[in-house]
Amino acid sequence: MEYLDNQHTDDILVVQPTKNEWGSGMKPRAGNTRAQLIEAAYKVLAEKGYENCSVKDIAREAGVSPGLVHYHFANKEDLLVSVVKEAANEYCQQMRHLRETVAEDKLADAALAESMERTKSKADWYKLRYELYVLGLRNPAIQSGVKELFARGREGIEETIQTVAGKPLPNGAEMSAILFACFEGLALQSFVDSEFDLEGAYRILGQMVKQFLQTQSERERT
Repeated sequence: MEYLDNQHTDDILVVQPTKNEWGSGMKPRAGNTRAQLIEAAYKVLAEKGYENCSVKDIAREAGVSPGLVHYHFANKEDLLVSVVKEAANEYCQQMRHLRETVAEDKLADAALAESMERTKSKADWYKLRYELYVLGLRNPAIQSGVKELFARGREGIEETIQTVAGKPLPNGAEMSAILFACFEGLALQSFVDSEFDLEGAYRILGQMVKQFLQTQSERERT
């Protein structure tokens, strides 16, 4: 993703994605059958939902036989985990690019804006994540995948916090866990309540993050 046409809306830096970004948040890799199956699975799962789609539906979308799907993935649950992980990988790459290209004094606003805009533009991705979470509560085999996603999400947020602060913070991991929960929870509320003020919530969240960073800085000076 290229970060272009940045502009400020109140306290939040709006980051505009380029038009050639894939709607699923995943980039196809030519000649990679597994990647093509993951892309097809994303489309089918997003359209029909986990419970209403089958391996045959995914194979049909990918233009392959169901046997080839089973060759690469043990079952539909394995496919769902792979779909969400692949989208998460792309998101992590985008956030890494953000940390490398945005000035430290603007990074907090830019990172929050990226999360908010993703909620608006990648609703299907979030909904698949929530389906995976529910399955993980019931299925120990999927639970490990959910645990990994949570850990990677927290780690990415902590890296961003450290970049903004200019150094590791003693309780950065705890703050990262809180922010991760906020991002997931705010997205869920916006999906079930059309009147939910997502931008207002993110504005307050941004103020909380800045207060946290300021408090950490003041503690170190005393």
